[in-house]
Amino acid sequence: MDDGYSMDEVENLAKRCILLGNEKRPELEWVKKKYEHIQEKYSLKNKTETDRFLYESMHGHAPEKATEFLKIRYWRTGKYVPGSRKQCLLFGKALELSEEELRFLMKGYCDRCEDVYITTQSQHNKKYGERRAYLKKIIDEYVSNVSRERLERLHIPKERVEMYFRHLYFTDAFQYVEPLYKIEADIMTKHITSYRYQSEFGRQMQLRGEIPRKVFIRHLLILGLPKLTLEKLNKQLDFFGYYGLDEKHTMVRGERLDWLLIRIFERYEKLLCSKDREDCLRWFQEACRRMDRVFCEEGYPRLRFMHFKALNI
Repeated sequence: MDDGYSMDEVENLAKRCILLGNEKRPELEWVKKKYEHIQEKYSLKNKTETDRFLYESMHGHAPEKATEFLKIRYWRTGKYVPGSRKQCLLFGKALELSEEELRFLMKGYCDRCEDVYITTQSQHNKKYGERRAYLKKIIDEYVSNVSRERLERLHIPKERVEMYFRHLYFTDAFQYVEPLYKIEADIMTKHITSYRYQSEFGRQMQLRGEIPRKVFIRHLLILGLPKLTLEKLNKQLDFFGYYGLDEKHTMVRGERLDWLLIRIFERYEKLLCSKDREDCLRWFQEACRRMDRVFCEEGYPRLRFMHFKALNI
């Protein structure tokens, strides 16, 4: 196999991804320009005065203590990002952002979905209904593509396969962080039939509540491969309200996961042109396992995009 597809090369990409995370966030430079525009527009003398001005714009009153507007300084310097959707929106409005710019602040700078559906009222939203319907279609296709051999191996009756969706997802998810042959069958069975992850998984599959972008990318990968392409993944992310994979996009602490995934997909799609889909899927899963191992060994758990706590055995 060409060196570009070797696991050594995949590990090198993961290590390069870690190094790139030490660079400044491009999104932060964008925020700084918006900040400087406010300072200039209102003839504010310095950054401290501008921080105070933005705090007052957000909360409708002056800070009682100097420490209360420290968060503005942390946001403009990149030490932190707004800790909630509400703070993000208030900060964006204080910066006098347009609707399009507010969406970028939420999706690009804060790495969040543009919408969140928590209340019953929000779940009657038309966009929510369309997104739920599309996710259900993705899930139905995933379930319908499970082979008879695999169902027999997992002791799942064909006529009740939809009821075992979570079990199928779990056994697939393991393949991206640990080969199944290393896990004893009885331990696996006990694990996937437990309620450890049922509540959170069920909520996310119904698009209820806040779902981190990294988590949703994992869902789309597991449910969409081996047919998934980079173009299709980006269209799906956009449809569900997330920022698509972009060379320059970073996670909130500067991690360059997008940069890495784009390169993995470039190699994966070249393999699809010459190899069987199942072989390509095995390559993708092995690549994810190698990257996960690198992130573990190097101490970067936030980059473990295919891992989640419920997989811990």
